[in-house]
Parts: sequence; C-alpha cells; structure tokens
Amino acid sequence: MPVPHAYSIQHSLRQWVQLDRWTHPFAATLTLKQRIGGDGGVSSAAETLTPEIASRNLRHFLNVLNKRVYGKAAQRFGKRLPVFPVLEGGGGKRLHYHLAIDCPRDDLLEAFPAMIVTAWRTTLWGYDQTVVTPCDAGWFTYMTKLRDKPDFASSIDWMNVARH
Repeated sequence: MPVPHAYSIQHSLRQWVQLDRWTHPFAATLTLKQRIGGDGGVSSAAETLTPEIASRNLRHFLNVLNKRVYGKAAQRFGKRLPVFPVLEGGGGKRLHYHLAIDCPRDDLLEAFPAMIVTAWRTTLWGYDQTVVTPCDAGWFTYMTKLRDKPDFASSIDWMNVARH
C-alpha cells in the first residue's frame, strides 16, 4: 500500500511533465541484465545490478543516443534529448526502465525507435527486451503508477531527467 505522500508526488509529477510541449514523444521500456560476469574468465566475480548501476547505465545510453542525434553538439554544447525515466522492479521482479523520450526532428521519426534499441543494446547492462512506441498521456500515467515501485519518490531517476 503506497504511503499517502506518494499520491501527492504522483499528482505533482503528472502536472510537471507536460507532453504537449514535446515534439514527438516516444514511450520506451528498457530492461536490464540483473547480473553480469561470473563466467570464470578474467573477471570471475559476478556483479549484481543495483539502482545506482542502472542509473549509470542509463546515463551512458543517453550519452550515446544524444551523440547519435546531435553529433558533437551533444558534448560541446550539452544538447540533450528531453527524457523522463522511471526505474521499476526489485523484490523478485526484473529491474527495468520506463521512459518518455522526445524525438526532436521530423526526419528522425522512422529511425528513432531503432536508434533507441541499438544504443541500449550497446550498454553493458542493456538486455534484449525493449519496446519503443509513440507516446501519449496514457503512457505517462502508466509510468507514474504506484505499484511495482518499492519507493515511488526514489523510482524517478532524477540524475537522468532532461526537460525542454
């Protein structure tokens, strides 16, 4: 059962992120490997996924995607795609991200979903299960649901939020 303040946080978030200001929002579900290593190779110790590792992996993914979309301007001038990421899972359920991510240009609309999937799969923790579709307000309502989040407030990956 969610704590009462989770409802007020949820309401505030839904007011704060206004998809009508976005150019072409996409909904993405990006799953993560829950464990890597431990194969007896050079690094035989297995590493288990944590929310901090997931956030670093998402930051790497966004850096790669921003560079593909904006080229050198991504690094030189800090050009970033608007994105709102929410981490779900834990307690026996695979950790995964739900994102609203904006495609800034009409000429990228067809290629953008494949760019997201390709960039995600190049990350160390990126798992093959990905879904990318056009986004609407219903997606943001789904992303900000209270279930499947041990602590709603900390499920928002604020380190990787980028707004218009």
